[in-house]
Amino acid sequence: MKKTLSAIAFLSAVILMTIGCSNSAENNKNFADDLQKQLIQAEEGAVIEIPAGTFEFTRPLSFQDVPNVTIKGAGKQKTILSFKGQIEGGEGLIVKAADGITLQGFTVQDSKGDAIKVQGCKNVTLRDLETTWTTGKSEQNGGYGLYPVTCTNVLMEDCEASYAMDAGIYVGQSINVVVRNNLAHNNVAGIEIENTINAEVYGNTARDNSGGLMIFDMPDLPQANGANVVVHDNIVENNNGENFSTPGIAVSMLPPGTGFLIMAHRNIEIYNNKVTGHNTVSFAVNSWQFTGRTFKSEEFDPFCHSINVHDNEVVLGTAASDTTTDFGKLFSSITQGQPTGIAIDGIFNPAHLDSKGALKPEHAISFRNNGEIPFMNLNAAKAMGENGLDLAKLAKVISMDASAFSSEMEAMKLEGHDTWLTK
Repeated sequence: MKKTLSAIAFLSAVILMTIGCSNSAENNKNFADDLQKQLIQAEEGAVIEIPAGTFEFTRPLSFQDVPNVTIKGAGKQKTILSFKGQIEGGEGLIVKAADGITLQGFTVQDSKGDAIKVQGCKNVTLRDLETTWTTGKSEQNGGYGLYPVTCTNVLMEDCEASYAMDAGIYVGQSINVVVRNNLAHNNVAGIEIENTINAEVYGNTARDNSGGLMIFDMPDLPQANGANVVVHDNIVENNNGENFSTPGIAVSMLPPGTGFLIMAHRNIEIYNNKVTGHNTVSFAVNSWQFTGRTFKSEEFDPFCHSINVHDNEVVLGTAASDTTTDFGKLFSSITQGQPTGIAIDGIFNPAHLDSKGALKPEHAISFRNNGEIPFMNLNAAKAMGENGLDLAKLAKVISMDASAFSSEMEAMKLEGHDTWLTK
């Protein structure tokens, strides 16, 4: 009799568990449908709250056009929006043309493409958010974690981004940007500021990515020639992780072991950062020409100029430099596998040079008070052949003399980029 009662009790428990799981799945589906309905029906000034818990979605969440809306969870890692079973679309959450948008307090996991994309918005606040891919490093992960693009007035703070196949934190083609107190780790590029005008980046930590902090200008985009970027008081450390990006995209060229990389950019000041533990190069500066890729835009300026890197704490890595990428192999062959502190490609706009071949003061590139670290000027402009870079010529023209790149430069006056936050 006791055995019979035990069997009945066990069977009852199984039935209750089955019903519970079924109800849970149904509740999850209902919540996903309800949240998208709230986003569609939201009116100006609405606050859409998402409770703590893990919620699964098979399609992207989208929101657009309505101003001054807040989408708020219980906190990152408390409210989790999972797209692991996504069968349609690319992004996890995409927001378009919604001025005054605030996204706060939730995690987006495992989207097929970009995790959180905010496009064409004004007065954007991204706060206490997390983006990640739970399977770890994979070429199949989405490209960008936190991804405001073509926006005006952007604040990103207290966020975390990991395991993005391109960049964990990316701000592109935007104007007036503050990126502060965020953590980017285990991405290909940790933090990337691209084709952006008037940006301040401070208080962030970029660690264990392939490259820590990138400032790029890319050709053939609607907003060409980013400028006026100030980067200070960040921790950029141990970015020696494997480059797991899709072959052929721009970031696939990034050598693991890179601290800062500045490419085809102008009007930059970098100071008071801790840049430690990079096995390939702590600071690299190169033109777009050095990539060997063509472009169509007549407005695009492919050269670096007006760059001031000073008063940073730099400690080199202790392991062998990268040999998994073409640029990594190039650096490694030159340095015999040892890390270098500063490397520039030596390709400059001829119009920016004086009669002696040095950069004019208004276009100077300067490295001062960054410690006793190795310097390398590839002088690649002197080593170009009919088929691009001639390595035999390059070996003869490389210079370790930093004297032409140590001029005094005035601090950048970055004004107006954050005044919108006080209104």
